[in-house]
Amino acid sequence: MRHLHVLDRPSTPVQQTALLLLAEHGIQLEPRADETALAFGDRIDTTLMALFRDRGAPEVFETLYLRARGAVFDLVRRLTGERRLPFDPLELVQDTFINVYRYAKGFRDEHAGSFRAWVRTIAQHTVFRAASRRRVRSLQSLPEGLQEPADVRQVPTQPIQDREDARSLVQSWMIFLEHYSRAYAQLSPRDQYALRLVEVDGLSYEEAARTLCVGRSNMKMILFRARTRIQARMRLSMQLDAVVAPLLAS
Repeated sequence: MRHLHVLDRPSTPVQQTALLLLAEHGIQLEPRADETALAFGDRIDTTLMALFRDRGAPEVFETLYLRARGAVFDLVRRLTGERRLPFDPLELVQDTFINVYRYAKGFRDEHAGSFRAWVRTIAQHTVFRAASRRRVRSLQSLPEGLQEPADVRQVPTQPIQDREDARSLVQSWMIFLEHYSRAYAQLSPRDQYALRLVEVDGLSYEEAARTLCVGRSNMKMILFRARTRIQARMRLSMQLDAVVAPLLAS
């Protein structure tokens, strides 16, 4: 696995903090006598991932991303090339690491190479899903005459039911917006601004990134974290876990 040598020359406070956390956990930051450079890199990456899973420290995730993104890019570029998929490998790399962030709790550090195997699997699934979505869009673009016609017959009570459904939908939407507004107000000013740029002003990731003076990949991560925080706070305020858990258990 190709690595950026952030362990040798930590150039930012973020990387330095990650190294301190590793040191606090007694991690040996030099290759062992019987350890190759590849095995050493795998061990450090697996340790970083386990530490992020347990502590949720953003500086650990950023350091892991800087170290592993090159290898993930090589893998994604090879997979898209083999399948002749017209995708931007950089975009798929970002989607891969968003999934690494999202599913961190499911990571199992069973051996030194656990992260290498895990991130490869996530990258492969990311490419597969992107290809599947593209096939679905291709099928949906078929001429209307080739699709199954809809049944336009309507029962006599349908208009009344439609009005009741519309009224219930409006009420539910207003409640949802109220919870969203409260969760949004708890975000940092930067996260609020980032969401407004993309979701309200309609800017692309590139345009929003330029406005915030950050890289495109950082912009995607800022938005992902902001949306995750909003979702968590809305689940709490709406008590969704208390409602859904009994249904899943039944």
